[in-house]
Amino acid sequence: MITTPAWQTWIFAATVIFTISVNLLFQPDLLVQLFILVPAIAILGLPHGALDLSIAQALWPLIGWQGKARFISAYMGLTLLVIGLWNLFPGPALFGFLIYSAFHFSSDWGGEDNLLRITGGVTTVGAPALFWQDDVATIFAYLAPVPAANLAALSLAIAGGVALISFVSLTIIRPEVRAKATVEHAIIWIAAVCLSPLVYFVIYFCSLHSVRHFTSALASLENQRHAFSIAGLLTCITVFGGFIGFIILQRHDAAMMEQSILQIVFIGIAALTVPHMLLVDRFQKLKDDLRQ
Repeated sequence: MITTPAWQTWIFAATVIFTISVNLLFQPDLLVQLFILVPAIAILGLPHGALDLSIAQALWPLIGWQGKARFISAYMGLTLLVIGLWNLFPGPALFGFLIYSAFHFSSDWGGEDNLLRITGGVTTVGAPALFWQDDVATIFAYLAPVPAANLAALSLAIAGGVALISFVSLTIIRPEVRAKATVEHAIIWIAAVCLSPLVYFVIYFCSLHSVRHFTSALASLENQRHAFSIAGLLTCITVFGGFIGFIILQRHDAAMMEQSILQIVFIGIAALTVPHMLLVDRFQKLKDDLRQ
């Protein structure tokens, strides 16, 4: 069984406690939350995906700049395809994003019991909607038509309720699964209850998911210093691209800043997650084969 370092759980717990305390004191509105969301994801969230080029080099012989260019072209082509599909079919795209996000986030507990891993993946996306359904629907309405946004929020609330019942039942019926994973799941539920959906997402994505995947991927790469440098460069390029996209959207409607930021962040994450998830899944299978 793959074990995760205890310090990651402690960082996540400390970040949640600190954020809940600050949130109770200041109670930031949506716009303030967005201005916290963007730099936090840019600085702490994007780097774990920026290791994808280094991961690809570990999987395939990307010889010279031509090999790297072919990989980047394929990667960005798939990313642009997702963005195009979202603009054409925003409702189905939103549901697809939520489903594969749950699947992707479940890998945060890849070494745990299968049921605990599945419950964790569903919890990460469903927990906020169980307590903040109207707020989640409001956020989704920036990304898809209102009927689809409301249905997605309701579906997530139901999924969150099922995940909570499953988690509690699992820890009671099968005490052998009680470990750091159950502690992290409990922290996620506390964060979902006490924090608004956007703040909750930032805390989970940056202080647990990104930290866990970045350290795991970096430790598996041979030239870690080079991979770290490449990750920093690609993160800067991605942030710059997001900034350009924000300017373009603002020119069309400068009054809708909140919608512009939400679209850039969430549709951007959705688009980047598809090639990232496919690559990480292939890399994980390679590591598993080498352990056998």
